[in-house]
Amino acid sequence: MMNSRKKGMAGVLAGVAGLVLGGCSLLPQAQTDPTRFFVLSVQSVTPEAAPAGKSPVVHLRPVELASYIKAKPIIVRRGDNEIEFREFARWGEPLELGIGRVLREDLVARGAAGTVLAAGLRATDSDYDYTLVVRVLACEGGTDGAVYFRAVWELATTGLAPKLAARGDVQPAGLRWDGKSEGALAAQLSKAVAILAEDVAAGLGRAGKPGSLSP
Repeated sequence: MMNSRKKGMAGVLAGVAGLVLGGCSLLPQAQTDPTRFFVLSVQSVTPEAAPAGKSPVVHLRPVELASYIKAKPIIVRRGDNEIEFREFARWGEPLELGIGRVLREDLVARGAAGTVLAAGLRATDSDYDYTLVVRVLACEGGTDGAVYFRAVWELATTGLAPKLAARGDVQPAGLRWDGKSEGALAAQLSKAVAILAEDVAAGLGRAGKPGSLSP
């Protein structure tokens, strides 16, 4: 009986040794993390003709997002009441910071603003000419290839009695992605933010004209 046990144990050890020598491992292999990260990009813009006088300084307040957009994963809409979080496709920075970054760089590149002060920066009314508030209500793709983006914005003067100088509701039409590549969706959402910047730039151009408040 003892000899049978010894022979059995020897067989097991020989089998393990064979696996090791054969290049096999009993331990699970480490898996590569499939997560990919994306950022919004600044689109190429042609500087607009410089307006008469000095370009205004704008203080961009922290960009506000609808609650469901604050998630790190990129969002794909499956229907009116269903969304999918792409867990392995994530934003490389908080989306509100990415939108703010692109807005600042775009407005300056267009020549619409001389400087756009970053959100959270300590500044007094004398440091800037306008305050810009942006609320993003949609920022996702659809399984049908649609791109959903909506942002409302308001531009106000500074001082003891600030006044609304311009406002807008941006809902770009015609933007499409392939429904599969999150990188393609990030590129289209970057275009949507560029359209938002274009609308704000036009508002800055109108702000100094009496009776020109946007509807």
